[in-house]
Parts: sequence; C-alpha cells; structure tokens
Amino acid sequence: MTVNQVRSTEIDTWIKERHYLGSVPAGAVIRLEFLDGDGLRVGAMMWGRPVSPKVDQQHILELTRMYFTDIAGHCAESRALGMARKHIRKHYPHIRGLIAYASTGERHRGTVYQADGWFLISKSRSPSAGWANRPGRTDRDLSEKLKFARSP
Repeated sequence: MTVNQVRSTEIDTWIKERHYLGSVPAGAVIRLEFLDGDGLRVGAMMWGRPVSPKVDQQHILELTRMYFTDIAGHCAESRALGMARKHIRKHYPHIRGLIAYASTGERHRGTVYQADGWFLISKSRSPSAGWANRPGRTDRDLSEKLKFARSP
C-alpha cells in the first residue's frame, strides 16, 4: 500500500459516497489516498483543524474522515494511520499532535487507533440537541465518542 497527498476535492466525493455518515466536513487541510499494488484506491483520509476551538488550531490536526474498502486488506486502517503520521511528520513538521474520534453508535471501539499506538483521552456525548435545531441540518450520530490522541 502506498500513500499520496491529493489536492483535488474529488477525494471528498469518493469518501462521501462510501462513509457511513454520507458527508464530509469542510476545511480539510490534508487529503490522503491509499493505493494498492495495482494503483487502485483502497482508502482515503481527510485531516483538518480540530472542531473544538479550545484545541490548538496551529499544531494539532484532527482526522475528520477515514474510509477503506474491504479489499484493502487486514489491518489496512492501522497501517495507513502509521503511513499518514509519517507523511505528516515529513511534510508538516509544525504539527505536534493528532486527534481522532471513534463512534460507539457504529460499534467502533478505536481498535484501529490502538493498534497504531494511539491512546484514549476522553469519552464524550453530545451535550445538546446537536445540529438538528439549525435549518437544513440533521443529526447523523449523537452517540458517545471515544477521543484518541497520538504524536505524529
């Protein structure tokens, strides 16, 4: 598996069509695609500024979307996280920390993060009604989230 940084928003559409939320957040800073040995895209990641304004916006990135196809292979997500960290270390040396969330509503436990050495730092649940109170928005996942962190 190889990793390439992609500057086109075409990857956003690819993720949106496949990810369980059916959407992608705005403001991706880094878009990465992962290719198998034949050059076929088997996965992608979007990294952006942390959603919380309380988190350092200059030195921390948040994994906002990750999707891998079933043909990506065993432990592809964890291997790809390691590859993404290496890419970020090399090309974005000012980044000092990474965060990601696992949705318990989708029965995610953060196994892919833990396999790459990430650690659980908190559990959170939406403190309010979420986004449904805004016109044109609906809540997609209000379940408890597991927040993981790691150095690049």
